[in-house]
Formats: sequence, C-alpha cells, structure tokens
Amino acid sequence: MKILTLKRVVGLAAIGGLAYAHKRRGGEWTVDSIKDSLRDLWASANSRLAPLKDELRDTLDRAGRASDTATRSGMSAEPRSYSYDRRDNDNNRH
Repeated sequence: MKILTLKRVVGLAAIGGLAYAHKRRGGEWTVDSIKDSLRDLWASANSRLAPLKDELRDTLDRAGRASDTATRSGMSAEPRSYSYDRRDNDNNRH
C-alpha cells in the first residue's frame, strides 16, 4: 500500500486548508457552516482568478483571429500534402 500518493497529499491539503479557513472565519462545526466556508473559499478563489481568466480569453481570441488572416497572398489556402509515393523501385536494388 502506498502511504502518501499525490492524490492523498492533495486531498489532505485541501481538507486541512478548509479546516484552517473555517476555524479562522470563526464558523461553527456544523455541515451548514462548513458549506458556507467552502462557498466563501470558492468565491474568493474565483474573484482572484477572474482577471487571469479574462486575460487568457482575450489572448485566445486574438490568436484565433490572427490564424484566420494568416494566409499569405501568394499561397493557396488548401492544406499541403507532405507524403510521397512508394513506387520508387525499392525492389530493384539487388
């Protein structure tokens, strides 16, 4: 039996973090109070990550628009084929 796998360490850290935040918040040790603490942590994490999420969305939108206009004027828009035909007389090398 593996004592501390990565999943267990992350799970224990999440439970410990929730317990620490709940104790610091001054909540009672009831299911409803713990749910409130968990919702508060979730809302806090979402509010901190919102600017990063918006920036990432803008970057992806710009990249999508740039790839639409990336064809050069002298080239066709059809995909290239980099395959070759195997009829190069490999059997006649003896």
